[in-house]
Amino acid sequence: MKKIKVSFFFLLLSFSIFKLSAQGIEFGVLLGASNYYGDLSNNSIMLSQTHPSAAILGRYNINGKWALKGYFGYGRVSGADSLGSSDYRKTRNLSFYSDIYEFSAQVEFNLIKNISGKNRLIPYIFGGIGVFNFNPKTIYQGTTYELQPLGTEGQGTTQYNDREKYALTTICIPLGMGFKKKVGKHISVGIEFGVRITTTNYLDDVSGTYADARLVGASNGAIAQALSDRSGEKTSKDVGNVFKEGDARGYKSFPFTDMYFMGGLSFTYVFRNQGMKCPKF
Repeated sequence: MKKIKVSFFFLLLSFSIFKLSAQGIEFGVLLGASNYYGDLSNNSIMLSQTHPSAAILGRYNINGKWALKGYFGYGRVSGADSLGSSDYRKTRNLSFYSDIYEFSAQVEFNLIKNISGKNRLIPYIFGGIGVFNFNPKTIYQGTTYELQPLGTEGQGTTQYNDREKYALTTICIPLGMGFKKKVGKHISVGIEFGVRITTTNYLDDVSGTYADARLVGASNGAIAQALSDRSGEKTSKDVGNVFKEGDARGYKSFPFTDMYFMGGLSFTYVFRNQGMKCPKF
């Protein structure tokens, strides 16, 4: 909670550095798509797991080079071992989906100066800080289950008291690039793509090692036991689950935490910028 409070403080601070007025401000929407990279993405961004996303945004143009942007976005991410290319992934047989709600403050830097009265195509890069909420779920025997409360890797059990349940609201760092252009006196359109580096490796509920499924079941219930190791669904009854306690359930690879992506087309209404005095950078 302390991290979240601190992040909100900096989000508010970033918008109070400059005096905001109706001059040099844009409001609009971004419509596009979202995806993710993590333990269930088969070491790639799988186009088949792309979902629609949308955002509301506000932009304050400080001067021709710099702008501040507030962003509130929604997207969905998902992944499934059944789509993987290796036998290991197909045997592991895990899957998830999650809705994501993000609020972030971003700083844009225009690579070409945005001069009032000239409707240039402006390439820009952006970075910032935000908070996002997620809640991984899966479908098991036709029913949808939230995974975090089940402690599928032994979180919340006395036997694995070093494994705490992960937070569902945490910090992200948006980074990306885009292009924007005024197409009328008050209308601007653009396209942007951004990655969100997160501070969690449990966006997909997968990160560590297998716990003893029987102990998970004893503490968290039969559904938790079934979803902690789903390899048995791909084997005969005689073989049962393939993995044992301590086997890798997730894996650590660059950048060590899960990431998600949002991008699309933006449409904003530009308030007239008359007499705005801009700080020099």
